[in-house]
Amino acid sequence: MSRRARQVAGTGIYHVMVRGVNRDAIFLDDEDRERFLFVLARTRELSGCTVLAYCLMTNHVHLVLRTGDEPIGKVMQRLGVRYAGWFNRKYGRVGYVFQNRFRSVPVESDAQLVTLVRYVWHNPVKAGMVARAEHYEWSSCRFFDGGLSVADAAQLRRLVPPDALSAASHDPVVDVPQLEPARIGRPPRHTDDEVASLLRRICGSAEPAEFARLDPALRRDAVGELRTRSVPYEQIARITGLSTSSVRRLQVSGRRPGPAEIARP
Repeated sequence: MSRRARQVAGTGIYHVMVRGVNRDAIFLDDEDRERFLFVLARTRELSGCTVLAYCLMTNHVHLVLRTGDEPIGKVMQRLGVRYAGWFNRKYGRVGYVFQNRFRSVPVESDAQLVTLVRYVWHNPVKAGMVARAEHYEWSSCRFFDGGLSVADAAQLRRLVPPDALSAASHDPVVDVPQLEPARIGRPPRHTDDEVASLLRRICGSAEPAEFARLDPALRRDAVGELRTRSVPYEQIARITGLSTSSVRRLQVSGRRPGPAEIARP
C-alpha cells in the first residue's frame, strides 16, 4: 500500500514529531541532547529553515519548523541522518534510531500556532518532569524572552499576537491530538521477563550474582543497550540486583567521548 502524500503548509510552518524506533530512547544523557541541538542548528544553516520551537523528550522530539529553501522532507532527512549516525557511533549500535517516517502537520493560522507552541513547551509539565514549562532545560520555552538558542524567538514573536505566549506556563493547555494521542495509563515498555531475556542476549547473564561477576565494561555496555531500549533505571536495577544509583553510575562511567572528541559529520 502506498503512503499518503504529506500535506504541504501554505505558511511553510509545520509541527513535526520524530520518535525513536520501537519507541526506544533517543537521548540517554545530556551530551546526546546537546548533540541533537548542534545537528538541528547545522540543519537550519544548510536547509534555510527556521526553528520556531522545540522540546526534547526521552524517546521523541517535538519541533515547530518553518521551511525555507528545502521542503520539510529534505530538512528532516538532513537532521535524522546526522544525529542517527552520531548516536550509533557513540553507543556502538547499528540500524535505525528513528521511526522511518516522521509525522508532520501544517500550521495555517495564528491561533493554531499559539496552541501548538504552548502544547510543545508543556510536554515536560504533562509528563511530570517539571512544574513549569520554562524550568525545563531542553525546550526553547526558557529562551522565549531572551538568550541564545537554536530557536528564533524573535521571529516567533512576530508571528503570534502580542503577549499570546508570555503567560504560556500559567494557562491551561489544549492538547494537539494530530501527532500524539493521549496515552494515559500506558503499561511498562517491557516486562521484567522481557528485560531479563534482553539482558541474557546482550551479555549472557540475567542473574544478579552472575551479572556482578561480569567485566565492568560488559556491565556498562549492557546497561547502555537496555537504556537505548527505554528500560527504566529502576527496572534494570531490579533485574541485575544493583541499586538504582549504581546503574546510573555504570551508564555515566561508560560514556563515550564527547562531541569535541568525535569528528563531526
